[in-house]
Parts: sequence; C-alpha cells; structure tokens
Amino acid sequence: MIHNSTLRNAAFAAFLLATASSCDVLTQDPPTALTEEDAFANADRISKTATGMYDQLQNAEFLGGRALIYSDIRSDDTNVAAFFGNVSNFAQLPNDAIAQNAWTGGYRTLYGANFFLQGIAKNAGKAPAALETQYIGEAKFIRALVYFHLVNLFAQPYNFTADASHPGVPLQLVAPDVTTAFDPSQNLARSTVKQVYEQIEKDLNDAITALPETYATPFDRTARATKDAARSLLSRVYLYEGKYAEARDMAGAVITGARHTLAPSPATPFMAIGAAGAGLTSESIFSVAMNSADNPNTNNALGQHYGRLRRGDIVVTPYARIDSTQFRSKDRRRTLLLDPPTFPATTTVNVFTLKYNNSSFDYVPIVRYSEVLLNRAEGLAQTDAGVSAAAIVLLNQVRRRSLPNVPAYADYTAASFANKQALIDAILFERRLELAFEGHRYYDLMRYKRNSSRVNYGSDKAIFPIPQIDTQQNPNLTQNPGYN
Repeated sequence: MIHNSTLRNAAFAAFLLATASSCDVLTQDPPTALTEEDAFANADRISKTATGMYDQLQNAEFLGGRALIYSDIRSDDTNVAAFFGNVSNFAQLPNDAIAQNAWTGGYRTLYGANFFLQGIAKNAGKAPAALETQYIGEAKFIRALVYFHLVNLFAQPYNFTADASHPGVPLQLVAPDVTTAFDPSQNLARSTVKQVYEQIEKDLNDAITALPETYATPFDRTARATKDAARSLLSRVYLYEGKYAEARDMAGAVITGARHTLAPSPATPFMAIGAAGAGLTSESIFSVAMNSADNPNTNNALGQHYGRLRRGDIVVTPYARIDSTQFRSKDRRRTLLLDPPTFPATTTVNVFTLKYNNSSFDYVPIVRYSEVLLNRAEGLAQTDAGVSAAAIVLLNQVRRRSLPNVPAYADYTAASFANKQALIDAILFERRLELAFEGHRYYDLMRYKRNSSRVNYGSDKAIFPIPQIDTQQNPNLTQNPGYN
C-alpha cells in the first residue's frame, strides 16, 4: 500500500485524532496521556471517535474537495487549470506531488475507518448494541467511498479489461499501529479492479444493513451516512461496473423510500449552505460537511478554486459554451449557477460556477437526489426493451426542475428518441448539465469508453501515476504503464 513511513504517519495521525476526539474537557486529559484503549473506553468516547472518521473525510488533498476536482479538471467542461500542474493536461510524472498527496490523503482517510473498525471490535459491548452497529456501518460506508475514488483516480475504468482483472489499488483493510507499520506484510500488492469493486460492494451492502434510515436533525441527515446514502453510492458503483439492473433497483429503493425530493431550484443545495441550518435539504443525501472554522483552507477548498472572487483557478467556459440548443439560455443551471450566465461569445471569456461560493467552507456534495433519479433512468434505459417510458419520466423530472414551463422547452416523449441509445445519450447529457463540477463528468466519459477533449479513453496518462516514492519502497507495488 502506501510506503511504510507514510503508513506510520497515518497511524500516528489517526491515533491522535481518535484519542483527541475522546478527550474529556472537564478533566483536561492531555492527548499524549491517552491510549487507543481510552478512545474506546466508554459509549461517549466511542461516539466521539466515530465522529472523528468524518473529520478525516475532510482531508484537504482528497474528499475535502480535491478528489472531485481531479475528475472535473480532466473533463471537457473546464479550461486547463494551471494551478494543478500537469493534471489537467495529462503530463504527470511518476513523482507528481499532486498524485502523491491524493494517494496519501485517501489512505490516511482509510486508516481512520480501519482504526475505528478494529477498535470497536476489541471493545464490543461498551456502547449500546444499536449504536455499535450504526458506527460500524458508518465506517464501512466511509471506506467504500474512499476506495471508490482511489480506484477511479489510480486505475483504468472497470471495463478496461473484459473481467476487470487489470491492476487497481492495494486493499488495506487493517490499521497497523506505529510498531507494525514497517512490517514487510504491509507491503501490499495492487488488488485487481474487480477485487476493489467487490470490496466496495460488500462494504456498502453491510452499511445498508447497519445504518439508520435517517437521523433527527437536518445536519446529521446530510453529513452522516444513512441507508439511502449507501444505496445511492452503490447504485453509482453498479453503473460503473455496467450492472445496470442492479443500479436500477438500488436507485429505485431510494426513490420509493420517499425520504428525498428535488429542491424547487437547482441552486438551493449549493447557494444556501453556510447559513444556519440552510442548504441541508432533503435533496442532499450525503455531503462532507464543512464550517468556517474547520475546512480545507484557501489552497484546497472547492469554493476557493471555483470562486471568481477567490483563487478562481478553475474556469468553466467550455461548459458554458455547450450548444445553446441543448443547454438552453433560460436553463436555471445557467441563469442561477454560472457567472456570467450567458453563452460566451468567445472561448477567452472566463465563466465560473456558482455551485461553490462560500469561500473555504462549502459542503462537498457526494450524493444528491437528482443523481439517484438519473442513475435509475440510466439503468432503466439500458435494461428495458426499446425506448424506456419509465426512464423518460425520470429524465423529465430532473430536466423540468431547471427549465421554465414554456413551449420551447417541452418535455421529452418517446418520439424524441430514435432508439434506446439516443435516450441513454440524453441521460448522460443531463448528467453533464445537472452534476457538473461534482466529480462525475470525466468518469462518465471513461465508463462509456468515450474520449475527453484532452485525452483518449484507455490512454496511459488518463489515470494518475502510483506515487514513485511508494513504488520505490514497496517492491510489490507496480507502477501504471506510461509512468516507468
């Protein structure tokens, strides 16, 4: 896996996080006096240690926002982002610092989930059984989420080989302590992509069983894992594997549960976040929560990179220039979520997204209800014979939310599509409009074996290099082709 010195640092950092989160404010226990056993000493400390896993999801180099950015700046919807070095022009080298930081950030977050799972297993019975079950489900959801992003950053898509037997990433499912991190047994080889996805499926299915359907507060319903969060992510995983019937059914379970709805405006899940209690709509199924005091900072946060008045490193002019007969001038995703909203006359005009507009503390959107609707629509379109009427209903539901009800913007009907492939293409296009800058576009292209405007499907440089320092120190860790 990550080379042993980094694993040791991850172990120490996760240990401090867990023990610090369990510190009793009244007695002022110094963190250096705490032990792993202290972190799981009683129900209150176990609860705080579970919360610490979500803090690690904020990792500035990974799911604090960067993991989403690394998808979108390689897609056809952004300009080349110079701040991110060679990432968006596909010229990374084996020692690329961004790849190294993403790899380390992902595995450090994984370490926290594995650390928790080991700790609670050793201390079973110290928290109420129902809460222990829930916490285990939360840890497995987090582990699955991190592995999903790692395998898509560092390995070719699932369908790159017929049986997904090509190299994925190492499956690290334990949390070595600072004394065992240098053990040769920790020099893990890369599991196949199929094996990684099997583990993701297992963790998410376990999480569905263990997690609650919902929580009492809007914050917890968005920022903590629920059954619907796991179902939604699993529906996406199934799409990436080409398991369309499973994706259809898993997304359907979320929809029929009726716990989520589309907000009246496509801007609502983004524009209000940061205000007290706002932005935590039922459309936001799971997000990585931030606040003004706890966020990835000015060099890493989504709002910093995408904001015109902040760093403004990521320009979305290509997205704004999508054919105006398809991305309509009155589409609310244009009028409410682009700055400026008009179709730019030239490619030199800088257009910015307004999805992230709260400086460093925008929530990181992981799953929204609109994606679930489109996941089911895609599953139906792929599995129904002919042009799926049920898929069209779902497609229209997402599309209509953003289009004024005028004759020029009529809903789709079966007559709108010459064949089922035309419907699938319309769903993928709607994903492009609806889920822009949320980490989807590049991977949607790759899973359908379509080229980005900057790189061809299957190109060696279409994926990140395995960090050179790791391949040098772990003899079992092979490098991606093209980076040797």
